[in-house]
Amino acid sequence: MKKIIGLAGSMKKHHSSSEYLLSVALEAAAEQGVQTELLRLNHYNILPCDGCGNCMNGKHCHLLKDPEDQLTELYDKLKEADGFVFASPVYALSLPAVWKNWIDRCEPCSDEDLDFEYYNYDRVAGVKGKAFKGKVAGQIVVAAGPGHEWALASLMPCFTAIKLSMIASAGISLIEYDGQPGIRKRSWSKPIEEAEEAKMMARAVGMRVASSLGFSYFDLPGQSGAGREQGSGGQDAMERSQDPMVPSQDRGVQAEVWSAFTVQDVRDEEVTLGELASIQPRIFVIGDQQASLRCGPLLEQLEQQFGGSADCALIARVGQLPHFITHEFVKEKTSQTVPGFMLYYDWEDKLASRCTLAPGQPAILVGRSPGEWRLFAVDESDGRDIDRVVDYLEEAVV
Repeated sequence: MKKIIGLAGSMKKHHSSSEYLLSVALEAAAEQGVQTELLRLNHYNILPCDGCGNCMNGKHCHLLKDPEDQLTELYDKLKEADGFVFASPVYALSLPAVWKNWIDRCEPCSDEDLDFEYYNYDRVAGVKGKAFKGKVAGQIVVAAGPGHEWALASLMPCFTAIKLSMIASAGISLIEYDGQPGIRKRSWSKPIEEAEEAKMMARAVGMRVASSLGFSYFDLPGQSGAGREQGSGGQDAMERSQDPMVPSQDRGVQAEVWSAFTVQDVRDEEVTLGELASIQPRIFVIGDQQASLRCGPLLEQLEQQFGGSADCALIARVGQLPHFITHEFVKEKTSQTVPGFMLYYDWEDKLASRCTLAPGQPAILVGRSPGEWRLFAVDESDGRDIDRVVDYLEEAVV
């Protein structure tokens, strides 16, 4: 089940209007069938950045070793989420300092995150933004008077840098519903639970985030939370590549795994790969949206090489789609990108658990027969992708 985490940034222990509206937003999201959890930023002791520069010098933040620092605990929780709702009051026409303190630290860097030649803007999403990159978020900001406009915008440069798509924002001035003692004693003061307009806005944010999971307005696939890979060089990927049930480059796998794998054709009819390879050898180029422009040329090369001796087709990996993008739209775009070839779709991207491929990296899956399969990762650096496929198919097509 997909998960949305709500992060409350109020320093209050009680009577927080922004936290109450956050709970309303999460309730609306839960009605859309997603799991939700509310976390309080002030429950985590995050030591302030002291500017040591380790994170920009390929080294671990020394504050992570301090037993009082709880950044890792919070960050591990945030990695579980597929989307977020951030909620905060306005302090001094901006956000409380706890937000900036967290953003300044952001991520406990792993060894692979710190493996870079130099640090720049494009590297931020990989070093400090891996819990957020490719995901969606909404934000709710509550002011007593003015200030919510500036507060809403204050962290947007940081969210943009880590490639988090902010798809819904609600800012509202609620002086009569403010929880401050000086307001609550006034005759015109009201409890936040009666702020119907604000509750409607909060519900809209929660519903919008829930309906947009999987969307990104960056050139990235939507990232899954708890099941997300650490990366092509991460430990999770390494462990899967050693699993005999999972294919890796130029290594045969148990035939029944691929033979029974199910895809859908353009008519939405299910078919197994074994069925497709029962008449003659099959060559499938596998690719996600980012790899689409590379899949067409690969298919053309394979078609020229094998002619009619092996059928060439595309398997499009498609993860969760936002509600406003239909299967028919994806089919139309795929047929335009890869014209003239048979098209099959893995709508739930089940291949993500079988192929240790980075986003944007295509692969070639070859079935010499229903019982003989091999996956070839495409490596443009050596230029031998087609040659390896030829070698493997030689006995079957000659």
